[in-house]
Amino acid sequence: MTKDFNKTPQELVVEFWDKFFTRKPGKVTSIFPRSLYASLLPPQQPRGSSSIRNAAESYEAAAKECRERVRRIVRECHRTNEKFTDPDFDLGAGRACLYGLTHPDDSARDENGAVVGTVDAEVECYNPGSLHRINWIFESPQFTRDGFSSSDIKQGACGDCWWLAAVATVANRRDLMEKICVARDEEVGVYGFVFHRDGEWISTVVDDNLFVSVPNFDYGEDTYDSTGKKARDYKKRWQTGSEALYFAKCEDQNETWLPLLEKAFAKVHGDYEAIAGGFPGQGVEDLTGGVSTTILSDRVLRKDRLWKELVNDDGDFVFSCSAYGSGGAEVKGGLQTGHAYSIIKAREEFDEKGNRFRLVQVRNPWGQRAHAALGEWNGPWSDGSKEWTPYWLQKLDHTFGDDGMFWMSFDDVLETFAVLYRTRLFNEKWTVVNSWTSVNVGWVSGYLNTKFIIDVKKAGTVVIVLAQLDDRYFQGLEGLYSFSLHFLLQDVGGKEHICRVRPNGSERSVSCEVDLEPGRYEVLPKITASRDVEEKRLVEDVVTEYAEKDPDKLRQVGMQYDLAHAKGGVPDEDDLLIKKKEAAKRKEADRQRRLKERLARQNQQPTASDDTATVDGEKDEPKEESKEEEKFEDAVEEKAKTEEAAAQEKKESAEKKDDKLPPTNAKPDDKKDEFEKEEHFLEEHNKKKEEAKHEEHKKEEEKKDEPKKEEPKKDEEKAKEEAKPAAEEAAKEVSSDSDDESDSDSDSSDDDLISYEEGQIPWNAICVLGLRVYAKDPDVTVTLAEPKSEEEAASLVVDAQAAGATM
Repeated sequence: MTKDFNKTPQELVVEFWDKFFTRKPGKVTSIFPRSLYASLLPPQQPRGSSSIRNAAESYEAAAKECRERVRRIVRECHRTNEKFTDPDFDLGAGRACLYGLTHPDDSARDENGAVVGTVDAEVECYNPGSLHRINWIFESPQFTRDGFSSSDIKQGACGDCWWLAAVATVANRRDLMEKICVARDEEVGVYGFVFHRDGEWISTVVDDNLFVSVPNFDYGEDTYDSTGKKARDYKKRWQTGSEALYFAKCEDQNETWLPLLEKAFAKVHGDYEAIAGGFPGQGVEDLTGGVSTTILSDRVLRKDRLWKELVNDDGDFVFSCSAYGSGGAEVKGGLQTGHAYSIIKAREEFDEKGNRFRLVQVRNPWGQRAHAALGEWNGPWSDGSKEWTPYWLQKLDHTFGDDGMFWMSFDDVLETFAVLYRTRLFNEKWTVVNSWTSVNVGWVSGYLNTKFIIDVKKAGTVVIVLAQLDDRYFQGLEGLYSFSLHFLLQDVGGKEHICRVRPNGSERSVSCEVDLEPGRYEVLPKITASRDVEEKRLVEDVVTEYAEKDPDKLRQVGMQYDLAHAKGGVPDEDDLLIKKKEAAKRKEADRQRRLKERLARQNQQPTASDDTATVDGEKDEPKEESKEEEKFEDAVEEKAKTEEAAAQEKKESAEKKDDKLPPTNAKPDDKKDEFEKEEHFLEEHNKKKEEAKHEEHKKEEEKKDEPKKEEPKKDEEKAKEEAKPAAEEAAKEVSSDSDDESDSDSDSSDDDLISYEEGQIPWNAICVLGLRVYAKDPDVTVTLAEPKSEEEAASLVVDAQAAGATM
């Protein structure tokens, strides 16, 4: 855009920022109107409201619902004599269960079925061969054999190593796994699971259809096989047992719990592509309802304290980790970098001489080495290393093998794995409080005016989590913006800062664990936003495109989006629009009512023509008033159309301008000119109508022979001429009042319009934000507080500096 050097540099800067931000910030909170499925959504709570419950209560409700769903399905399948087929996640129904809403078109494939074209190498591309039920794939299928174990886990074609590492971390805790796998009926083929989402437990059910890696024997052609031996041999070799599965599988050839658990996790997220890529700490949260803390190994202050948590005699924590290479290296000590691993156990033991050793058992979710022995640790305490004497093999009950399991020293763990994820677990002894809201995130970051107040009645450990919605559940509709969360915890009044929390890789949530005394505390959020207009799209653009392109997938993802945004405390933009339209209708109805009232008052005033009509007895007064009302209503309607046309012309003119439009407050002279235009309009309108009526009367008079009827006609026209000033005055008064109201309510004024350059997207970052507080205090509460004045908002400082300057 060409600079206007008639303006000062400061004016140009201010003008730039005026156009940079949207004048009407907001967020899509409803892909579909609420009326379409209002009965499916939880009731909307008042803004800033919070829910308080025992930490186990949400789980119990979800588990109960899951058991009831399985029971109903089993009963129906027995009635119809059919195995269960899940209509909501039917793997045989096409690509909807494999890919997300905005996945690139993969219709172009070569003769081997591989995708060809311009699909990004980082995009998940799946090519399963066939689909079969468990009793067809497995010879002697069992959900578990000898219980759950981390050694069961082998990754398949999906890039969900982060989640499988989390499963391996949890699998050694039988109590945790049994809480996830709630109910099943293997004969019917229905399995029920529960997962944790955005602070609440949810349930789901799946059938026993699974993808197999290779196609069927007769795929694509009719192969001659008169005895069926070729088909049986083909099935036995390629389509039987766990190794035949396309996605995750168990080590045991007849064990089925892992592929079914992975399928259920993919279902609640919409498809398999949605669960590719992530952090193992988040996976453990989704499986246990715990809270994960990211620990950067090079920042550990006291290694002894971390070691005690790793040993974890009380079972309060579980751990996972990720390896990263320096300088883009893909391998580090035999381990794949950019990959997630499970920490199975930590042991502190002594050798024959009394020397102490701290050892950690780690597992790769691949379940085996890849090419060039990649995937297992090759340093001290690796399989076959000199440290493994008969004494240690017996002490740790370890056997060598290509199973993804290996031991490392505690120091090597901290040196090799850049990030550790520690997840604290909760039970019925804990109380959890949830509070959600939405905030407008500015381009300049700082601590927000909105804050959360925590009331603690009982001293003890408190876990505080600041989270945003998990957009993995509605991928494709996440919008342009990404948010990073921070917060400051202090006592009320800011007398003492207790802790500051910054993001450490995971953007979904940040947390702290602190011991608090009884009292009131403040949580001051800080959110930094970034947007990607190259790779991401506006929500409204995706909706309008895929409503025709892929309506079924949009329906699925859109409902997940709406359910996520139906949190108590999050304003419903759809309801706000409805209320705005209703207010506009009430305003127009009130305007019409006032016009008629003033018209009635004007008609009540006596005129000379009224006296004549009374004497002659030839005038019908009610009929005359009705005609007058019709005349004024026509005038008002014509005026409304003219105003609308003028507004549209003004809007089109504004879009052509490069400079900012004038302020919304109109000047007195402008209003005076507007009144004069309205008066002129009414005069011209009435004048034309009177001329038309006069011509009509003249023609009628020429056809009549009796001249005595001409006199009443003249009296009638005289009466109309006398009523015209009253009509003009009434319409002008109502117009004046309406303009006054319009000026006072300038939110929707055309003067607020800004001419944006083509392709320009103004800044409009809205973040849905939630605070969860866990405590062993049943009376703990959380409330949302906003500043009552500008002075209070300006008082947010940290260490005598502006809150957003460096924090």
